[in-house]
Amino acid sequence: MRNQLITILKLAVSSALLYYLFVKLGDPAEYWRKVVAADKELLLLGALCYASAVAISGVKWGILLRAAGFVVPLPRLLHYQWIAEFFNNFLPAQVGGDVMRGYALASDTHRTADATASVLIDRFIGLMIFMLAAAVASVSMLLLGQSRGVRLESDSLLFLQLAALGSSGVTLLLLLMIAALLSRTVKQWFERLLERLPLASRLLPIWQKLAVAFNVYRMRLDALLWTAIGSALIVILTSINIWLIARAVTPDSISLWEVLAINPIIVFALVVVPLAPGGLGVRQLSFAGLFQLMGAGFTLGTTVGLLQQLIGYVVSLPGGFFWLTQRKRIVTLQPSSPSSLPSSLPTESPPVRQTL
Repeated sequence: MRNQLITILKLAVSSALLYYLFVKLGDPAEYWRKVVAADKELLLLGALCYASAVAISGVKWGILLRAAGFVVPLPRLLHYQWIAEFFNNFLPAQVGGDVMRGYALASDTHRTADATASVLIDRFIGLMIFMLAAAVASVSMLLLGQSRGVRLESDSLLFLQLAALGSSGVTLLLLLMIAALLSRTVKQWFERLLERLPLASRLLPIWQKLAVAFNVYRMRLDALLWTAIGSALIVILTSINIWLIARAVTPDSISLWEVLAINPIIVFALVVVPLAPGGLGVRQLSFAGLFQLMGAGFTLGTTVGLLQQLIGYVVSLPGGFFWLTQRKRIVTLQPSSPSSLPSSLPTESPPVRQTL
């Protein structure tokens, strides 16, 4: 009952945000005419960029899985990733997809700790690179003192200063979190902390399995580097996606460099404010406010936010089909015999190669 009330409250807040945006638009009829008149070819290119970003997400996750001993065929990786994207768009929170792709992999391999560790490392590296991109783009525009050949106004200048400071701080924090996950010393400290908690008997075995899974990546820094490169490509593609949508509605309204500064902030907002499915309401308000601060306009920001949401829904729909087929396949599988499973896991072990 409590969970249902929380869900209803979240949907109510999301609806209120959408109503606020609708009221702020002024002339709704003119607004919808602009949406309908948007350049369809640019919107299609934007959708292709979005789909390419989803595919690269699967490939970079596969690099981490291979480092942990999984050998997952590319079609299977894309299958998992599209499931994740479907739930990212149809569940309240960007982390919903991470849970579902980890669950799908664990269901196939019965290596829950390794699947969880790969998803967490992938998520932290991705967020770190996104925030680093925001820091680099913000600092660059501050150093130039202009954007699109126009001198920065006071509001834009203040926003870029705060964006540079905040994104740099979050980048450093995420880097420290990744280092902590790979550090044996930090994991031992955390284990001693868990030992003092009331539920230690249940939490410690789970943590010990995760600690072993994270240790794999200590010796595979190359995998972490390639994952970071893949995340950088995703930042670029998703930023081009937003830029193309904006050009489809109003040409030359915002520069790609400005989008690079605000795109990671929007992604971060969707992670920390999980309301309606796909961030509906929060996404549009974030776009509207940030576009206005960059001088591109509140209405254009709202439009771009809605069109990007629609593109996300359409591109991620195959993931729903994949999830349904996955569930049917899991139901038909026979459970493993208890005697065939190990009674305990070692605290240190090399990765085991497992082919799907």
